[in-house]
Amino acid sequence: MNATLDIPARPVDTEGDSYRAFQRKFLNAVLIGVTAITATFVAADWLELNHLGDVQLRATEIYCLFNLALLALNRDQRMYFPVTVSLVLISFSLVTSALLFVPGDELRVVWYFMAIGGVYIMLGRVPGFLFTVATVATIIVVNPGLPLPYTALAVMTITLSLLSSSLFFFVYTTYAHSLYRRLEQSNAHLTELSMHDPLTRLPNRRLLVERLQRAVIEGRRNSRLGALMFLDMDRFKEVNDTLGHDIGDLLLIEVSHRLQSCVREMDTVARMGGDEFIVLLPSITTDLDATLRAAKKVSAKILDALNEPYQLGAHTFLSTPSIGLTVFSGESNDPETIFKRADAAMYQAKAAGRNCVQTRLSVP
Repeated sequence: MNATLDIPARPVDTEGDSYRAFQRKFLNAVLIGVTAITATFVAADWLELNHLGDVQLRATEIYCLFNLALLALNRDQRMYFPVTVSLVLISFSLVTSALLFVPGDELRVVWYFMAIGGVYIMLGRVPGFLFTVATVATIIVVNPGLPLPYTALAVMTITLSLLSSSLFFFVYTTYAHSLYRRLEQSNAHLTELSMHDPLTRLPNRRLLVERLQRAVIEGRRNSRLGALMFLDMDRFKEVNDTLGHDIGDLLLIEVSHRLQSCVREMDTVARMGGDEFIVLLPSITTDLDATLRAAKKVSAKILDALNEPYQLGAHTFLSTPSIGLTVFSGESNDPETIFKRADAAMYQAKAAGRNCVQTRLSVP
């Protein structure tokens, strides 16, 4: 049975492709923003508008250059995790250094709050929680030794504020992950619908064209030939007119099942619309005669399968196919040309009395 015919929406984890793309964009925005802020502090010191002190100035200059380097590295998506971890560690170290060595700046802990939100968004909920714990522990441990320690009330207020901020970003990122997961699942479902026939669940023309193009390219690479069959159910309109469209739909579904049972896993059975089906047999052999023999063997198997009586509801009846067969290579023309060749062969089968296979190897 063709294993590729019914493609379920792939499972999406909380770090799916779309959310990771958002994280990379967010990281770029953070790096650009932090670089601009640190460059402003450096420029203000150079212009003697705000004196940082020699140590702070050198640290700010290095931090600015460090962020520019990370921004360049983040152009490679494989560097996202090391770049983000590096940014978090160096930022935590810088803010902690300010806490220890810039006693006159009472608002220096504000940077911790901003860092917590960034860690949650860029690395996820577990790293965000661990960063919060490390921040609270650092403030509590180092506070007694600070030149200007915070009061016990201030420490408690800062701790509760940090925990509240952490809780907010935990909820935010949980919602964001859920939203992106639903969006990816919806997109996967829409993609599946756009690629498959809703009645039979077979690939539709769009997906078939993609697979045929891939088969031609692979044939060009490995010099192997493939085959394509165009099937039309004989007198299908009479089934609809005499037994009803519900039975006609059931017939199409049963035909799709029988076709799938006749081919390899790597082959594709598609529905073009109405009672028309395509069977794509890629990469058969490198020899034309051997490929044609193998394809005719499959077509004979399909004829036998579709000539078996159909038991649908209270009705038992026969329905036969007319099949047009063509062979293509890596040097073949576009898919439309291959389709037309098989279609022409199918009409030859109709003219030959139906319920048979006709072959056309040259462009009509």
